[in-house]
Amino acid sequence: GYKARSEQLTDRSEITLSSGDIDRYKKRFHMFDKEGKGFITILDVQSVLESINLQINESTLHEILNEVDLNKNGQVELNEFLQLMTAIQKGYVSGSRLAVLMKTAEENIHQREVISVDRSCGGL
Repeated sequence: GYKARSEQLTDRSEITLSSGDIDRYKKRFHMFDKEGKGFITILDVQSVLESINLQINESTLHEILNEVDLNKNGQVELNEFLQLMTAIQKGYVSGSRLAVLMKTAEENIHQREVISVDRSCGGL
């Protein structure tokens, strides 16, 4: 799990990110929320991880999402994700597995896009 310091992450945690950070984290969130539902489920996370050849068993994924699912409804809303990212920036939370997975997926997908663009440039 993740380790919380003095302030626990709750569904009332304040979001104090800059607008640039919010935009960046929204993009990362929407990579998983492809249907624009406003939340991500375990199936959304599995789908993205499979697309980058990363396999994590379902019980571990449930644990990971449960760490961030503040209202315990089985899904992670954008607001919950932004609250997590605020807590990480402030140093209240370290080692969120969901945050690490999402960043890894974003980097892998970006690398693949760069490679496919490079390969389409006349084979140079």
